Amino acid sequence: MRAHHVVEHSGPAALVLAEIAEPEADGLVLIDVRAAGVSFADLLQTRGHYQLKPPFPYAPGMDAAGVVLGAPPDAGLEIGQRVAVLVRYGTWQEVIAVPRDAVLPLAEDLDFVDAVALSLNYVTALFALTIRGAAAAGETLVVHGAAGGVGVAALDVGRALGLRTIGVVSDARKREVALASGATDCVLAENWLADVTALLGGRAVDLVLDPVGGDRVTDSLRSLRPGGRMVVVGFAAGDVPSVKLNRLLLGNIAVVGAASLEYFEQRPHVMRELWDQILLLRDAGKLGTPAVRTFPFEDAEGALQAIAARQAMGKVVLVRPAPADREP
Repeated sequence: MRAHHVVEHSGPAALVLAEIAEPEADGLVLIDVRAAGVSFADLLQTRGHYQLKPPFPYAPGMDAAGVVLGAPPDAGLEIGQRVAVLVRYGTWQEVIAVPRDAVLPLAEDLDFVDAVALSLNYVTALFALTIRGAAAAGETLVVHGAAGGVGVAALDVGRALGLRTIGVVSDARKREVALASGATDCVLAENWLADVTALLGGRAVDLVLDPVGGDRVTDSLRSLRPGGRMVVVGFAAGDVPSVKLNRLLLGNIAVVGAASLEYFEQRPHVMRELWDQILLLRDAGKLGTPAVRTFPFEDAEGALQAIAARQAMGKVVLVRPAPADREP
């Protein structure tokens, strides 16, 4: 089978599409991958800037969807069943072997690309907003990076939870994506705080979700009402900012982190519960169709380069046709 391998930390161009042996089941669930997610974290991994640094060579990728090829008898899965997968890394290969706790069932009407778009990003958004951010219907949510994968998921989930959602983006084209993904309003990053304040008639914000970091953090804290929360989900700007604790003390505000996969490793049942909630929201018609950009499975480098160039909007997905000899 083929696998995209990181063999050195020199960026996307150093990826190698290697021929390797298929993994052994060894008590794990074997899955034929049909779609695999690409995220900013994967880009950081190729550069050696991510906190998790597996030994070389390794396949990046935290999410995937495909078909079960084999499973332990007690796994509750059938050969040919369509599933999604969430792991710390390793999905950019044609066949993967993962623990049962990492596997999520798919609805029959959910295709593999949309499943990848919904799994990591939407589950992370729901985790960040509800478990970490304690979001309540009627509150106002500001989402930075609102045209990115996590951003569009947070807007869509926030809308489904009854929040007023305000997106912050870098240009007019991304503004259209954010509005189509559930933003009640959307402003440009330049002067975003003044524009949000004007939109709200001077009222402060309840919740900020930030996958960007960098120099937006101070203004994000300034935007919060007493009791407001800022949820940190990443640092796409590159810099990891620091927070002066007196701002939190004097403003009676909170900054919380939302590292979903690390949380799920300790509490795998929570991942399944959040996924079930996402499916219920979808079935109730409360979620839109996820914004995606697809690349052929072979072009993982191109997918990463699009993310690096800030060209990708919505979820980026590698797509692999079903092998003729493994069509379920």
